[in-house]
Amino acid sequence: MNSSHRAVVVMARAPRGPRAPKSRLASILPSETSRRRLYTAFLNDTMQACRKTGSVVRVAYTTSGGTRGFDEAGVRPDELVPQRGDDLGARERGVFEDLFADGLSPVVMIGSDLPTLPISVVRTALGRLSRQPDQVVLGPAEDGGYYLMGLAGDTNSVVPDLFRDIRWSTNHTLDDTVKAADAAGLAASYVDRWYDVDDEMGLARLRKDLATAANASRSPATKLALDELFPKPKS
Repeated sequence: MNSSHRAVVVMARAPRGPRAPKSRLASILPSETSRRRLYTAFLNDTMQACRKTGSVVRVAYTTSGGTRGFDEAGVRPDELVPQRGDDLGARERGVFEDLFADGLSPVVMIGSDLPTLPISVVRTALGRLSRQPDQVVLGPAEDGGYYLMGLAGDTNSVVPDLFRDIRWSTNHTLDDTVKAADAAGLAASYVDRWYDVDDEMGLARLRKDLATAANASRSPATKLALDELFPKPKS
């Protein structure tokens, strides 16, 4: 499978859309400006990491949020694709359908709140699907969901029904998805477990992780944003 046809797609909201992102961080970052700043940094680091895979990179955005601010996160206009559908499952399925229709495969989908995710995880998922297309690759999240899904297909492929009757945003999401894969006759394999930065606990872990030089160099935009938003007290 031609590596130039591989794709990584990031599910995202416009950093400067009508609603400020990362609302669950409002207790520690009450300023919408601060949350937009941090989210932009997350997306910037994610995009830079995804480009290192040598794959086509796309950002799937919610149409209700528009596209304002993606340029500040290093996203080019030609990298943007709209999400379509009435719920999360329909939107994820639609993104896979649209990218397969564009001749891209395999496709690995990730979230936009994973600024320290080792890019080796994405490479592993892409490589596994290139060698064995008849599977779904999942990245288990620590909250019981998944932060990564990878599928292979072609322009005539029907995307497996992995998105219906899923208890989204619960600790059942991953299990429900695996059951859906089994019902569709699709094997499921896993990459490393990781965490989303979508609440105060996740942010605390992120700040701890970025205290090391190795992780700080992996996520420079996020590290800079955190240093600005949480300055060290002057001695």
